Amino acid sequence: MVFKIDKNNSEDLNFVLGCLYSQTIDLSDFRIWIEQVIENTPVEVIPSYIFDLVGFDGYLYEVSKIIGFVPDEYLSNDEKNALYGISFLRGVHVYDSPISKDESLKLLELNSSILENFKRLFPFINL
Repeated sequence: MVFKIDKNNSEDLNFVLGCLYSQTIDLSDFRIWIEQVIENTPVEVIPSYIFDLVGFDGYLYEVSKIIGFVPDEYLSNDEKNALYGISFLRGVHVYDSPISKDESLKLLELNSSILENFKRLFPFINL
């Protein structure tokens, strides 16, 4: 699998960070994803910040400091809100959710590509 994780094409990185910010994944899941990127990507094309994130255990706002840029936005508001649907499916008690459980699940149903992308990037997570 080729990951889109660099400054010129950061679609996968943006999705993963969106999952982290929406509590769809936690830091443990994030670190497993980072390890997956390292294991499945030729070392010469892995951006150095990926290695800096292997043991990340800080505040979420620090991630963009480590990366050195803010990934381009690829998700619409509905797609971002659909991520909360995955959080609820995982049984996460979402802190300060901007959308209700029912609304987020409906948006997840309407935006099936979000669930497909989640399964592609996090095959180690069972829903």
